[in-house]
Formats: sequence, structure tokens, C-alpha cells
Amino acid sequence: MSAQDHTFLTPEEAIRAIRADFTQYPPQTRLFLELSPMILGPAIPVIADPHQNGVWIAVPTRRKRRMRRMSFRELGDYLYHKLAMAPPDPSQLARLCEYVFSAPAMTGKDKPGGREGIWLETGMADFECRQCGRCCRKLDYRFELTEADRQEWVDQGRTDILEWVGAFRRNGRIVSYAIWIEPGTRRYAPVCPWLKKNPGTDRWECTIHDVKPEVCREYPASRKHAQMTGCEAF
Repeated sequence: MSAQDHTFLTPEEAIRAIRADFTQYPPQTRLFLELSPMILGPAIPVIADPHQNGVWIAVPTRRKRRMRRMSFRELGDYLYHKLAMAPPDPSQLARLCEYVFSAPAMTGKDKPGGREGIWLETGMADFECRQCGRCCRKLDYRFELTEADRQEWVDQGRTDILEWVGAFRRNGRIVSYAIWIEPGTRRYAPVCPWLKKNPGTDRWECTIHDVKPEVCREYPASRKHAQMTGCEAF
């Protein structure tokens, strides 16, 4: 299997990936309704309420079940927490991944004698970036900078990049970073400062391509990710 065509996820990583899918897009109402009996079981009814853009769900209590209204966003959170609390067996998890990511998935090991997990088809074999710049100009990834990204810039002495990075502190400790903040201010840059349009063309270029953040390097993670976020590479 090609690394570009497939990605391996441990059961824990698969559940986190499902969580990310549930939260990074607008609520996927049809998907959540299809997944509800698979995750909660057929004995827990989930009834769509089109008038209120949500659902009614039978939530267990100490003595009996009671019907509770949830928004679709709340339903997605509820399904994730149920998965995290009681992870399904690998074959069932693979089936859930097929629904969530709209791609074939199967159980297996990352290498002979290695870890058990899920092999997920990414659908990225025919991906070809058109350099349209849409992801850089339209998507909001300003809070996705990792410590590893920042440390790489520190190690390479890239003060030109670091001056566009902001740090958030709690009790005096840095807890997260953000990009791109105009140097000397608290204002977020309206667009990535490293994105430049090639003169006379419709193509855009990343001027820090070799050291760009992980979130940029990995976009899009799958064909579904591309489709849900407006990428036209396929």
C-alpha cells in the first residue's frame, strides 16, 4: 500500500480523527443520524426534529431514560464521548471510519508484528495542488501551530517568521501559540504574510514552503477534507 493512498491509525488515533472530523466542519446532520445507532445501539432512539434543527434522544438516567433535545453539534459531541468512553472493537471501528471519512477502511498492523489499528484509504493518490491559494486565504488555521513547528524556526534562526507568532500564557506559562499576528501588535494578519501571488498568473506561492507549519504541510489530509473545505485539486 502506498503511504499517499493510505494512512495507518491506532484505535486511539482513529477516535481522535473522528472527533476532529466532527468538529472542524459545520454539523454533518445526515452522518450523525446514520452513526447514532452504530455508536449508541438500536435501543437508544435518536429522532430528527427538522423544525428545531436538532434531535430528540433518549438519554439514560439512574432510574429511566428521558427524552432530551440536542442540537446537531451537541449530538456530534455526545457520539464522540460515547466512543471515547467505550471504544468499539477494531472491525467496528473500521466500519465507523468508512462512514465518517467516506473511504474504505480495514483492520491491520502498521508493520509485521507491529501495532493493531486501522488502515484508511485517503483518496489522495490523484491529488495535485493547483496553487490556487484558497486554503491559505480562506481557511482559519491560526491556532494550529505546534511547539515542534516553533522550535524548528528557533533552531534555524528564523526570527523573520517568529516575529509573526503570538503566545498565550496561563499562570505565567505558555499554553499555546497563534499565527499570524502582525509584529508589534495584537492584530491577526488578514491573510498569511508568506503567501505571494505570481505576477501575471492565477497561481500563489508559499515563500516559506520548506519550513511551513505542519497544518499547512498536511492539508488536505484526505479527499473528504479537501471536498469539505473547498479544495479544487481533484
